[in-house]
Amino acid sequence: MTNRLGSSNPNRIPKITKTKSKKINLDKEKDIKSLIKHALKAQSNSKSKYSNFAVGCSLLCEDGTIIYGTNIESAAYPSTLCAERVAIYSALSQGYSNFKAIAIVSDNAAKPCGSCRQIIYEYLGDIPIYISDSKGSKHSTHIIKDLLPYPFG
Repeated sequence: MTNRLGSSNPNRIPKITKTKSKKINLDKEKDIKSLIKHALKAQSNSKSKYSNFAVGCSLLCEDGTIIYGTNIESAAYPSTLCAERVAIYSALSQGYSNFKAIAIVSDNAAKPCGSCRQIIYEYLGDIPIYISDSKGSKHSTHIIKDLLPYPFG
């Protein structure tokens, strides 16, 4: 059996979570909170032993698939990746290219870094960006044009 990349190695494609029983409809507050809860689950997988700053991300694809991302740190700092880029790159490498929303959680509800903002601009477009703290009780809603008014390119 092969995966989407034509490999028989099941470890080649990261695990994804599919929402089959109920599609998330982002017109409802409870569905936004559901997407944030997925980001909180992703946050629990953070590999942030240097900064102790865990970030989780859930990316909602057009077909209802939710792809997780978490920050992964390395002692060689430049090879560290943010949760947002992990989720986006994972989705793109699996063949997903249409997205409905992204949720990002961290202890202090931090906004995405500059590199992540550029990648969000290039690959996600004008989808809602929900940012929450690690409790998931309150969130703010943004679009990339507000977070990155002057993108590169």
